[in-house]
Amino acid sequence: MGYNALTTFFFIRVSYRGAMKTSQHLGKRLQQERLRFHLSQEALAEALGVSPRSISRWERGQSIPRGYIRLKLSRFFGLQPEDLFVELDERLSPSSFYNMPGPPSPCFTGREQVLELLHGRLGLEWGTKPYLAYALQGLGGIGKTQIALMYVQRYSAEYQTVLWINSENSESIFASIESLARLLQLPEANQADHQSIVDGLRRWLAVHDRWLLVCDNLTDPKQLQDYLPPVRRGSILITTHNQTLGPFAQGLNLAPLGKDEGTLFLLRRTKLLPLEATDEHKQQFALCRPDEYAAAWEVVSLLGGLPLALDQAGAYIEETGCSLAEYVQRYKQQRALLLGRRGLSGGEHPESVATTFLLASQQVEREQQAALDLLRVCAFLHAEAIPEELFRVGAIHLGPSLEPLARDALQFDLAIATLRRFSLVQRQPETQSLSIHRLVQEVLKASMNAQEQISWMRRIILVLTSLFPGVISDTWKQCERLLSHVLAVANEFPDGIEDQALAEILQKAADYYRERYQYRQADEWYQRALHIWEQYGEAGYPGMAHVYNGLALLNYDQGQYQQAEICYQQALDAGQRGLGETHYEVVRALMGQALLYQTVGKYAEAEPLYLHTIGLLEQSQAEPARLAYLYSNLADLYLLLGKYERSESLALEARQIWAQAFGEMHTLVTYPLLTLAELYTEQGKYRQAEPLYQQVLTIRDQLLGPADPYVAEALVGLADLYLLQGKYNQADSLYQRALHIQELVRGPTHPSLTRCLNGLARLYAQQEKKEQAERLYRRALMLQEKRLGLDHPETAQILYDLALLQQRQGFLVEARAFAERALQIRKACLGVTHPKTKAAHMLYSRLLI
Repeated sequence: MGYNALTTFFFIRVSYRGAMKTSQHLGKRLQQERLRFHLSQEALAEALGVSPRSISRWERGQSIPRGYIRLKLSRFFGLQPEDLFVELDERLSPSSFYNMPGPPSPCFTGREQVLELLHGRLGLEWGTKPYLAYALQGLGGIGKTQIALMYVQRYSAEYQTVLWINSENSESIFASIESLARLLQLPEANQADHQSIVDGLRRWLAVHDRWLLVCDNLTDPKQLQDYLPPVRRGSILITTHNQTLGPFAQGLNLAPLGKDEGTLFLLRRTKLLPLEATDEHKQQFALCRPDEYAAAWEVVSLLGGLPLALDQAGAYIEETGCSLAEYVQRYKQQRALLLGRRGLSGGEHPESVATTFLLASQQVEREQQAALDLLRVCAFLHAEAIPEELFRVGAIHLGPSLEPLARDALQFDLAIATLRRFSLVQRQPETQSLSIHRLVQEVLKASMNAQEQISWMRRIILVLTSLFPGVISDTWKQCERLLSHVLAVANEFPDGIEDQALAEILQKAADYYRERYQYRQADEWYQRALHIWEQYGEAGYPGMAHVYNGLALLNYDQGQYQQAEICYQQALDAGQRGLGETHYEVVRALMGQALLYQTVGKYAEAEPLYLHTIGLLEQSQAEPARLAYLYSNLADLYLLLGKYERSESLALEARQIWAQAFGEMHTLVTYPLLTLAELYTEQGKYRQAEPLYQQVLTIRDQLLGPADPYVAEALVGLADLYLLQGKYNQADSLYQRALHIQELVRGPTHPSLTRCLNGLARLYAQQEKKEQAERLYRRALMLQEKRLGLDHPETAQILYDLALLQQRQGFLVEARAFAERALQIRKACLGVTHPKTKAAHMLYSRLLI
């Protein structure tokens, strides 16, 4: 909305006696100052942001700089305005008179880049182009009219005439033209024929130059084009919420105020700072009154930097005398009421934020129901980067008015076009996404009753659930594209109202968080999904099984193995009661239990559980890709047990299955590849092992990113290989990189660090850095014993390596104790025939001599 009154202003430059003589004298002064600085007219023009022709006209005495330009000239030359323009002030009366709708808001701040851009566009030399028009576009309340007023106030002296038209509709346009006709004393001013008055203004614009026509709050470009001459000798500045102007004008979409600009505006508006306060005053305020400054910053953030909303907040604070912090509390509790309250001092924009946006939405509804419903969907999503596929693909879930959008892209475009005419959404074609101001969202939601809100949210959740993929590495980008919108709807969904689709999308989001090592968020969303599934009784068993499996993996990834085992058992209980032995979630739980037993060193329990699960899947004729998971894990177990032929056979089979199903460049393929690389390393087949490690690193680095723990796992394996080959510098670099990744992602106490720490310690021991080696061995031993206990095979490896180090240093008693403990553990876990058990026995025997 612009101004309600049909107001018009203009100013006309008036000549006085002596003006020419004074302007010539001033021109000489300006030329002298310019030459004193050794500047060309072009250089001075660039510094001031004006055209070189303007400098030339001033110096020849053909025109006089006015208003804001005088101040810029004085500052540039380091003079006071009264010194540089003394004769001008003495001999000339004011050369302009104003009949304005009002000055800019005294709290106006920022927008300097916009004003300079406008000046550069509209300040071009008249006559070089037949037509100059520029449009300030944006949402209601974004400050379009204020910028236009500030532009006129600052640069009016550069124009012969400035004309202002209220362009909200045809009636207001014509009323403004009638007023202009009288003010310009056009011969047609008193005629009854409207068209004659319009023709008179068109002729005046055609024969005069250096005019600026401001068309405020233009709704439709066609409304104005009929009133303008075909060739224009002046400039046109438009303010409009319409983003579609065609060739009529070049547009500039206005963004909300940034936090710095918005905070200064709010502090001025609440009179915590004087109206003339600058950024420097704001910084001093922040230092002296940090709590109030932080509250102002939060208000700006909550209101999305919308100038109208900030002015409305300032009016409330001024009228009620509450503090900024108290306003924040009020807004969070009763935002709909505050957005609807304009206050007694409505200022230049008398409508409230809520009224402004509701009026726009009502106009949209009159034009196209689908556009309004699309806007309602956007109201519940994250305000930025709303994917268009939600409507093009998922519109089938969004109701009868939006369903055609999924079948016809043209219908979708037309709905967006309607919304763009009111700047209610922005479209980003390069990312195929939309954005909406958060206050538009708040107003739209507040206009619906509770039942309508729940109905829309349920539809949106169905769309998100259908589009959110199962979490594997090559779908992460799609997950990230949708995640913020999942969170927005889920957080808005009221407590106590259960919804199966909501539970499904919550657990999908939790799966993603777990895969991306965001454990706290994953646990929160798993728990919320579990709470919903529990309300469904037996019907919730499949969902409960999925959540318990997710929680088990979550605890496993964090090294919380006891809690992981409990969760796997809960998944089994839920799955077996409601799904059957061969259901995917039951198999996941059995396979997870087997992997857990393998991890904690219970090899005797892990192997039969793997074989039992494989039997279940083979009996049910499951897809080979599902069997490959078990083959790959069992291959790892057989490698640990020294059953190398079985390990190699299963790893090769798993690799072949996954490569055929998903291609060679897939994350799943890297698991059997890594098993084979480690197997060949233990067998001394270094030439076969190294390219496999490199292949695993290439795939994981590309698909998971260079800072993923699974990349670190492959780095440690390759470092172990280089250590065995005596390539110490290469091994050291890989160990250090792997350790940094593991500590960064999983923390300094995670058991996954132990292998890396132990390998780095072995490296230092071989380089005779004995103190560094022992420190790393003992750190690894402490982590291992804390998470996996004293009797784990990997604990035995650290003890074995420590025994070697103590032997080298001559501490035979300590070495013998470490070797004995290592031997006992390996006998119990690996058996007496395992190569590692034999190695421990040989070391212990030597130390007994």
